[in-house]
Amino acid sequence: MEKLLIIILNAILVSTIMCLADRLNNRIHIFIKRSFCMHCGHVLHWYDLIPILSALLTRARCRYCHHTYGMHYAYLELVGVIVGSYLFSDMIAWITAYLLFFLALEDWHTERIHANILIPYIVYLIIHFWHDSKLLTACAVMIISLFLVYHRKAMGSGDIPVLLILTLTTTTQSFSLALLLASVSALLYLVKHHVHRLPFVPFLYFGWLSIILIEKIAISIAP
Repeated sequence: MEKLLIIILNAILVSTIMCLADRLNNRIHIFIKRSFCMHCGHVLHWYDLIPILSALLTRARCRYCHHTYGMHYAYLELVGVIVGSYLFSDMIAWITAYLLFFLALEDWHTERIHANILIPYIVYLIIHFWHDSKLLTACAVMIISLFLVYHRKAMGSGDIPVLLILTLTTTTQSFSLALLLASVSALLYLVKHHVHRLPFVPFLYFGWLSIILIEKIAISIAP
């Protein structure tokens, strides 16, 4: 029963975060009204909002105007439920995963993020790891990031809080691997799609989450 409740909780959170990101990306007020179809404006009923299941049953189409909204919602919800349920025992990793998921969605669509929402969490992490050596790494990362943002113009200022979060939630080695994986994947995307700039937060999230999952899986299967 406990595992089922955890799965349901993560399904609701993933679906809610995607809804919030869609509203912000389309400049729709978060509290304007209940969930509705972005194409026809019809207010959705509860059975249209069941994570994963509703999209599968309707083939990712609005039940009222039949406009296709994309099966990627169901895929992201499924992955989010699996990953969120797996990370639930590690509360810091679980919270970080959801915060970065929201910012990654926002950055992918608008190339801007509400990085200020991370500040209270960063303060908490600093207090929590006050005597940990990773604070020195975080300071070094912040100095380098400020140089890249304001002197070299090589990255956005919103990336700084994200990098601090990654530094404070991983070891120095894991952070380095996550940053390497993010950079390589971003470079491959640039080459494949022939673009000159891209939102970096989704790739940072991908790199961090991949390393976190690999480490946890390795620990769980270790003799």
